[in-house]
Amino acid sequence: MTSQLNPAWQRRPFSSDHLAEISARFLSSEARPAPAADSCQVISFLLADKAQEEMVRQLGRELARQEPSCRWECLATDQTAAAGGAPCTGGNAVCLLTSTSVAQVIERTSGPVVLSVGASLAGVRQAYMDIKRLSASQQRDIAVLLVGPRDQHAAWRYFRKLAVGTLRFLDIPLLNLGFLPPTETADQIPQELRRQLLNRIGARLLRCGFHNRYTETSATGDRRVS
Repeated sequence: MTSQLNPAWQRRPFSSDHLAEISARFLSSEARPAPAADSCQVISFLLADKAQEEMVRQLGRELARQEPSCRWECLATDQTAAAGGAPCTGGNAVCLLTSTSVAQVIERTSGPVVLSVGASLAGVRQAYMDIKRLSASQQRDIAVLLVGPRDQHAAWRYFRKLAVGTLRFLDIPLLNLGFLPPTETADQIPQELRRQLLNRIGARLLRCGFHNRYTETSATGDRRVS
């Protein structure tokens, strides 16, 4: 009898080769389309709820500490819509643009997307559907941030379920950024531990090269990708 399970949970032989492919696709040096000169790089965050915007602001501060050569800004999609223009300007600007709507993410940017995923089977199911909608708009640079797992082992199990399904059925590799405790328990988490987790997430986000794909205009007027 044909399995009726959601694709994210259908079993198949799994090996470390899948993870190697995921890493290779994200760390490859293939040339990517360059945005217009003097435009900022936008990294969209698709959040489960607006309460997670503070999490992104904290991550922005950590990224600014790790990569001070870039100007990091955190804005909500509705803020940029109200302004009627680009979220930020300048070749060294990187905007972390938050939204709780897949449609808004697709409409506002074609750049990389960071997906916050609740650490539950329902969260994985919803994330799979969101990624399916993103893939229909040709969005393939997707990173995952698990929110709310009890520990690192649980976070890895949920990421594995999602990564296997999206690679098998959508041919989309996912970048694992790591995990953070639930937003509502932020005050109960030791500050140093939360800083360490944000440090790790920021380092992975920088290492994958999401922020390097803005363009600058040289003195001769030629464009180049950083």
